[in-house]
Amino acid sequence: FRLLSHLKTINAGKKEWPKYQKIIGIILERLFCPPLSTPINESKDEQGINRRDFILPNYTETGFWSFLRNQYRAEYIVVDAKNYKGKIKKDQALQVANYLKQSGAGLVGIIICRNGADTNCLQVIREQWISQKKLIIVLDDNDIESMLLAASSGGIPTEVIKQKIEEFRLSI
Repeated sequence: FRLLSHLKTINAGKKEWPKYQKIIGIILERLFCPPLSTPINESKDEQGINRRDFILPNYTETGFWSFLRNQYRAEYIVVDAKNYKGKIKKDQALQVANYLKQSGAGLVGIIICRNGADTNCLQVIREQWISQKKLIIVLDDNDIESMLLAASSGGIPTEVIKQKIEEFRLSI
């Protein structure tokens, strides 16, 4: 509950984005490592153009993460933390889609934000899946809270992500 309390003390907006990004990194590690490897912070591509907030290496042989790697090319999970006051927009989805490469970090990205995605962002996410097989998942504060509460009570935090993928795929 300490991580959740800390997250709730961070105000949405540009001013506190470094605090938000830092707590999201800690939450990712607490929720998913192991079985995923420790998040790599602010990883840049060779040209230094693309800076991904977090990359979680996925070498898992069994379970949900293995399924994600095998079915969705999730050798690495690219995570972008967006501390926006409103809903994220299509530019944020396009930015994450640009990070996803079959020969690079793989084809699965997660955008963690405060208030979800607007309609245009969700449309871009659909288009990226249909045309490029890039899977982008948006998690908001409520999703993070659900995962932290599940973890603290012996539940399975990845069920939230699994449900998001299921809802997305069945909506197409």
